[in-house]
Amino acid sequence: MYEPISFQPESTDANHELLKIWVARYLPELGKISGPARKHVEQRLRLAMTDTSRQATTQQIRDHLIADCAAAAADTQKLLLRVGLPPEMCEMQELYAKIRGLYEALIDCYEQSFIFAPVVEYLHSIEEDSCRLEAAAQVIPPFEGLMLTMGPMLRELKAVYFSSTNLHMVGFMTTHMHFTQRYILTHLDPYECLWLAPYLRLLDELMCMPWQRICSMVSTITERPDAIALVKRMIPKVNIISALVYNKALTVYPNHNSCQGRIQSTAVQRSSLRDLNMFQAYIWLSFLEDSTVMIEKQLLPICIQVFRLTNVNGELVTFAIQSIIEAIQSQLSPSEQALFHASSHGIERLFIDA
Repeated sequence: MYEPISFQPESTDANHELLKIWVARYLPELGKISGPARKHVEQRLRLAMTDTSRQATTQQIRDHLIADCAAAAADTQKLLLRVGLPPEMCEMQELYAKIRGLYEALIDCYEQSFIFAPVVEYLHSIEEDSCRLEAAAQVIPPFEGLMLTMGPMLRELKAVYFSSTNLHMVGFMTTHMHFTQRYILTHLDPYECLWLAPYLRLLDELMCMPWQRICSMVSTITERPDAIALVKRMIPKVNIISALVYNKALTVYPNHNSCQGRIQSTAVQRSSLRDLNMFQAYIWLSFLEDSTVMIEKQLLPICIQVFRLTNVNGELVTFAIQSIIEAIQSQLSPSEQALFHASSHGIERLFIDA
């Protein structure tokens, strides 16, 4: 059974640098807009982030949210039944209600306080690491406000399945949330998606990734400066490594087909990259804590339930873990490889055994 964690950020001097790196991962993906196109879309981007536009966006979402959450719940229940896991309806209904409430609160936050407003000023320089960190530093204060607002609801939602004896609750919750986000984004134009997607991604990752715990760990293990320095250097590379491993999986498993579709599909690509990010988050937490306890207690149960639910091949999961570790090691110096090896070997063994 999982242990709930605190969602309240601790922005101390010791972890402020890592917090910037963490927040930078959620900045809207302005870098994906080609350089020549940015001048042409800048006005549309600025318009989409105005109070009036955000109110229209959130109203559009509210108009469909009940139906979207219900459709996501139905889709998830079908998956449960398909793999022979009949859902416990009372607990599922409680979880469904809390998930919907969580999205309602997130949409309210998006409408009332747009935390990424400073980012648009970096539209033409966002690819530069220094500019991304500078933008992230400006986003941290409103980001912390968002976390303080959402934190109690996130803890309450987690408490439902922490206290449950139903081992399928985590599979229902994470899959339901993933489907709900897909439905929400179908109602929005590309500019609305660009600004809202980071909010949805943040919510998704807070439920299944220990980024918060990693940031907090930095201030508690000051006796391991080499480990802290390595994590700070590698966290910005998480998305890049995920993309490399996903592309490698496309080559090795071109015919893999899950309940979400073929491995080449946009939906599977999106969920695969999220999962690869999640694996790396737990790898670095395990490295910092010099322990695999959190992987055993949190990550493996999520993988076993969700991947069984969505018909993801266990061999593919093991391949992904091994490929991530290989990709990480390829970017380390000999001394860093020696530092990282003990953790990586134990993690690989856990997934092979599972």
